[in-house]
Amino acid sequence: MRYLDLIAALFTTVLLVSNVASTKLVVLGPFTFDGGTLLFPLAYIFGDVLTEVYGYRQSRRVIWAGFLALLLATLTFQAVAALP
Repeated sequence: MRYLDLIAALFTTVLLVSNVASTKLVVLGPFTFDGGTLLFPLAYIFGDVLTEVYGYRQSRRVIWAGFLALLLATLTFQAVAALP
């Protein structure tokens, strides 16, 4: 349980930042992709570490917290976009 909070925070941060970064297109030579493409695989790595080290129960809690953070971010962005 020593690093659970750190890994959970990193997972949630990477999840949120990769979704925000996906709005920007990146061009590297002949390749065009969104900005979240480079960052999002880290969320899978953190999820795997959580599952392997702390078990399915803790991993599910962190993943649900990440989904709730994404929902809150989406609602916040929509509310801000609706403001005059």
